[in-house]
Amino acid sequence: MPELPEVETVRLQLKSKIVGKTISSVEVFHDKSIKGDNNIEDRLRNKTISNIDRIGKLMIFSFVGEDDLFLLAHLKMTGQFFFVDREGGIAGGGHSVAATDLNLPGRHTRVTIHLKDRTSLHFNDMRIFGYLKLTNKKGLEVAKARFGPEPIHPEFDSEWFYEKLKKRKAPIKAVLLDQTFIAGLGNIYVDEALWRAKVKPTRRSDKVTKKEAVALATASGDVMRESIAVGGTTFQHFKDTDGRKGNFTQHLKVFGKQEQACERCGNAIKKIRVAGRGTHYCSRCQK
Repeated sequence: MPELPEVETVRLQLKSKIVGKTISSVEVFHDKSIKGDNNIEDRLRNKTISNIDRIGKLMIFSFVGEDDLFLLAHLKMTGQFFFVDREGGIAGGGHSVAATDLNLPGRHTRVTIHLKDRTSLHFNDMRIFGYLKLTNKKGLEVAKARFGPEPIHPEFDSEWFYEKLKKRKAPIKAVLLDQTFIAGLGNIYVDEALWRAKVKPTRRSDKVTKKEAVALATASGDVMRESIAVGGTTFQHFKDTDGRKGNFTQHLKVFGKQEQACERCGNAIKKIRVAGRGTHYCSRCQK
């Protein structure tokens, strides 16, 4: 599943490619991906993209001269965005990219946005859980209100974070996965942040000390910023149109490393289930 660093990397890629471009037409290959909005093609035609913003894992497209029209895009489990230039160069990503995903449009392409300069933007989604949805300013505010603050924000408040944790009795991993509490942390990055902060994923949130909360807030932001810098973990197993290629997988310390030695103490990494998710941790380092 694409997590915040993957979504942010895709956002930055697309922003550099399509802002300022005008939509000529929209092809919809599956109605579920547009929430059954039969007017989306007409409403987007001739609109010029002014910006691509993001909150949590929700991407927000805005348009020149349109103060009450926004396109919300969520990749969910298997979503991908690919921009294709006139020479066939590709930028974007999302869910782990296979060679067959790059034959565009393909069997998993749900929506294609054609641009007037003969480039195109393809929304792929194998499981069809993701979506593109038009909304107005009020709908945008409602959508934004569903997300908590992001640890990657430079003004993320560690004191607020600690005070909120004291009111929760659920396992710390479950709390960190709650997007209404903290936005953007997914399964991979929660495991990595907890390892860095030396906090056991099953620890009750109200038992986390202030020192640990500060360390966890810092680790959460750091691990995501580092991942964004190299393109995420599931993002980009191909070179984009600027010749970049990168992957954070090689930097992971615990996720997917069950039975391997902990890099910090040599103890075998364990895998359990917390909040219904596969969870990796070191039983010696993390208390």
